[in-house]
Amino acid sequence: MERPNDLPEQPEYQTYRTEWQGIGLEIRHCSRWLCSSGELITQHVEVRSAGKVPLPITDTGYRSHFMHGAEALLEFDDDPVGFMVWWLDEAAKSKEWKQKVEADRQFELF
Repeated sequence: MERPNDLPEQPEYQTYRTEWQGIGLEIRHCSRWLCSSGELITQHVEVRSAGKVPLPITDTGYRSHFMHGAEALLEFDDDPVGFMVWWLDEAAKSKEWKQKVEADRQFELF
């Protein structure tokens, strides 16, 4: 079976490194993970924390997320790092994450 001309053999990823609240992150983004035709585009973003440190969006230090449409990151100026930092910041507002941070802080005292 032939592949359509607009589909790459392997999705192409860009890799970014940043920190969030002192945790090293590797963020990978593929703007055309799946592109069948016309407007049907699927983007993929992954985050890995250094040392597999838990994050508010994952207990394992790894999270994969698919987004539909070429405009999926438009409100973040097409910046996957900006999107990921926003997602982490929003998730860090949860009661569960705040309790985990406090418990970790208490553990460090002993």
